[in-house]
Amino acid sequence: MGMLCAFLVACSNSVGVPSQEQEISQASLQEDSLQGMIRVNVSNAVVSLGTNNSEANAIDRPQMKVSLDYAFSLGRHEVTCAEFNSLMSAATGLETACNADDIPASDMTYYDAVLYANLRSKNEGFDTAYVYGAATFDSRGSCTHLDGLAFHPEVDAYRLPTEAEWVLAASVVWKETDGWTSENSGYVLHGACSREGQKLKLCDMAGNVMEWANDWFGNLRDTSVVNYIGAPDGGMVGRRIVKGGSFRNAAASIHLYSRGDVYTVTSASHADYIGFRLAFGKIPNAVWLNSSGEASESPVRLLAGLES
Repeated sequence: MGMLCAFLVACSNSVGVPSQEQEISQASLQEDSLQGMIRVNVSNAVVSLGTNNSEANAIDRPQMKVSLDYAFSLGRHEVTCAEFNSLMSAATGLETACNADDIPASDMTYYDAVLYANLRSKNEGFDTAYVYGAATFDSRGSCTHLDGLAFHPEVDAYRLPTEAEWVLAASVVWKETDGWTSENSGYVLHGACSREGQKLKLCDMAGNVMEWANDWFGNLRDTSVVNYIGAPDGGMVGRRIVKGGSFRNAAASIHLYSRGDVYTVTSASHADYIGFRLAFGKIPNAVWLNSSGEASESPVRLLAGLES
């Protein structure tokens, strides 16, 4: 297996975050045995979520440190139309309309991504990371609700990447001007990994489509957390996190620390500039952090504490 990168700067962005806020961690990217995936090997990595820059949006502040002590796999590129339709059409009848097979599948809800991840896990003989009851679909055929949806981080399966995983991996290749942005996209989607220089590494982290993270949105805190996977719930509006910017964004407006869009994103949100890439692998001793700063390895315990 060829080593693609052996040094990671985990807090690189374009807004001049002071050098004392930057974290440097040892990590490596390696070709994976799973088709289309890159293995992210980690050695006690520390990644910075959010920023302390006073000009950043309130939802992106303050900066929070997250340590990761496990390896995981991440899709080399965003899930394409061909990949999405080849699995989903036959199994569920859900199919996205695309101008080309190699462009990212867009206009995807969080639930659409969950269904795809579970289906790929089943097709390859793995257990599933998500469990749920009935599924609800809209007139487009897109999933808008999954009853009782629960995420099981302890399962070796395909899933969406956590925000911390996404930032850690993106930091290896982060350069906003290398992505498909409003300056060079012509305001249309482009083929996965089609930007010059992206053939041998993670592609389109800074553009093409924004990407779903796995986490419920939770306010960042000035603290350090190990194996953080977000909030135990999405609050009153059920807010989720999206990362990376899109073909509609100017490069100067795309930041590694950004956690949302111009509007509040929920699990049922969709837009022609939102897609996803898959992650794979269990998260040992995963930690949720609630709005009071309480940490737990079980979101059930956290929510019970809120109700008492």
